[in-house]
Amino acid sequence: MLRRSTTLVLLLTLALVRAQTLQAEIDSLLDVEWLRYGYCGVVVRDLATGETLYRRDAERMLIPASNMKLIVSAAALHLLGADYRFRTRVWARGTILPNGVLQGDLILQGLGDATLGWRDLQTLAQQVRSAGILRVNGTLLYDDSWLDAERYGFGWSSDDEPYGYQAQMSALCAERNAVRLYAKPATQIGEPAQIRIEPNTDYVELVNRTRTVERGTRDAGVDATRTRARNQIIVYGIIAQGTDEVLVGRFSVENPSHYAAHLFRQALQEAGVTVEKGIAPNMTPLLEESTPPLKRIAEHQSSPLREVVALINKPSDNLLTEMTLKVIGKERRGAGTTQAGIQAMREFLQQAGLEMGAVHIVDGSGLSRINGVSPENFVRLLEFMHRSSHAEAFRESLPVYGVDGTLRNRLRETPIQGNGFAKTGSLNRVSSLSGYLRTRSGRYLAFSIVMNAYNTSAADARALQDKVIQLLWERL
Repeated sequence: MLRRSTTLVLLLTLALVRAQTLQAEIDSLLDVEWLRYGYCGVVVRDLATGETLYRRDAERMLIPASNMKLIVSAAALHLLGADYRFRTRVWARGTILPNGVLQGDLILQGLGDATLGWRDLQTLAQQVRSAGILRVNGTLLYDDSWLDAERYGFGWSSDDEPYGYQAQMSALCAERNAVRLYAKPATQIGEPAQIRIEPNTDYVELVNRTRTVERGTRDAGVDATRTRARNQIIVYGIIAQGTDEVLVGRFSVENPSHYAAHLFRQALQEAGVTVEKGIAPNMTPLLEESTPPLKRIAEHQSSPLREVVALINKPSDNLLTEMTLKVIGKERRGAGTTQAGIQAMREFLQQAGLEMGAVHIVDGSGLSRINGVSPENFVRLLEFMHRSSHAEAFRESLPVYGVDGTLRNRLRETPIQGNGFAKTGSLNRVSSLSGYLRTRSGRYLAFSIVMNAYNTSAADARALQDKVIQLLWERL
């Protein structure tokens, strides 16, 4: 009996020493000058035992950046269901004659599907033709009334408006409400670079102020910006001969609902369907018993939500997150607004066991610096999702260290590769990382690291996070 008691005491003592050693080692890593006057909240918890292995400013509400997407994707799985699909519909208002003429208008209706792309619009156009329509003698109308008309989130930076990562929100979306801009050198020195956009559309005006220079010219580069409140992209800079085509960037569009309708009209033309009277917003409620008669002739459904959450988390898609939040509000609260979505989401978070006094939410993507969530709450959410029926879909939606998403280039060719699943977050002087880690000994951890107001580069902040993850893998 004495021997057994002695052994137990030794084991407990050893565990205490290891815990103190881990605490000291992580503290030492975080004791850097550039973080001295900033904030760094950290929580590490064993998912099997519930033991908290490390805490630092665990309860402090910090700006989470894109770690907000963990909350939205978890809430979406629970509140909408893993099989939920976003929809886009096409209606005919009028009479379809035997000769293929629609005497009336064609209506493109958005129901919050931010995954809709050019190929999906082409498929919808083919469905219109298959419905027997070859010519619309009225107007192509677009309807985005299912959700509200707020295009930007509260606290978003106006400096980011031109760029695709802060695209305008709309119930009717296409191509993430942005275009991709490419450049390659001209054949002659001194000529403007060759510029193109995808999708190929005249919805955006290009102003080309670039110049082709000699091969090997140092500091050559092409950049662009969108004129505020206009669909005009100004491209500038120099590009050297011999340079391969480069992606300059993704640029948002004004009036995304009209943009979707514009692309749809192009798809209709390709499919052999002519629209005579142009494009306009729909101002009449979509009621199937209306006069003239309204008939649904085409529908696109997105991939199921279990796949969409990976499109949110792996590349950190802001628009898709925001639209999902509004759809939560519409489906659960009857109002397609960000605020309604937040109300439904807060109820979910309370049920998940979060400390609601340490949660302040104003958007879904984390673009706003007004959001605040404690690292402890992120770990509680991760614990809840680990026990959830949606555990697999949630975990598989996260970037994997050294493999894919925003973690594809971090800790590659190390033992962490393939063993860490986490969501990154980044704003100016904000860097966060929250997720799961399987350690060398097989322990499964939930962790959250949120850094604010540091005086260094984002690369240094990420490198320090990775050092903490490596230490956890080695010691646990």
